[in-house]
Amino acid sequence: GDVYRPGGMTRFSGNLDFLLPAQDYPWMEAGSHAEPQYYLDYLNAWAADGKVIRMVITGTEINTLIYIEDVTQSEKDGTGDRYVTVAIREYCDLEAKEVAAAGGTQNNGRANDASSSRKTQSYTIVSGDTLSVICRRYYGKSSAKYYNALAKYNGIKNPHLIYPGVTIQVPSETVLLGGSA
Repeated sequence: GDVYRPGGMTRFSGNLDFLLPAQDYPWMEAGSHAEPQYYLDYLNAWAADGKVIRMVITGTEINTLIYIEDVTQSEKDGTGDRYVTVAIREYCDLEAKEVAAAGGTQNNGRANDASSSRKTQSYTIVSGDTLSVICRRYYGKSSAKYYNALAKYNGIKNPHLIYPGVTIQVPSETVLLGGSA
């Protein structure tokens, strides 16, 4: 279900409508399949599994984690082409935040004193993670400045190529950016 997020933020929920061609058309990309069932099998499996998947729409800045809730399809014109509607919902990773620190002081989950602001945390990469997403989670920002700095801090040569199961160190923002936070 949905939870309240400060600022009135809600998860995106909606439909994607598209055509899966059953024949070669001039506008099709090289290597694509003119076989709708090929793609429908994947979509239906992802919907049935309830797995989180990454949706990237080329030519846009859309690169997000989603669930496929439902897949419907029909043939309208006798060509074998399939008209597909995919119901999606944005995935939102909810993490428990520490709300009370030692001594009864309140903490909103972000470091707020001199000693904890220097603390480095470990994070184990999971499937679907990107350094940009990890930076947004820990620093509230996901720009290239942050994910490139995090890659450099961890000795990662290509910030766009990380692997599940690898543990990285996530330093404070001040340490990450060398005092220019």
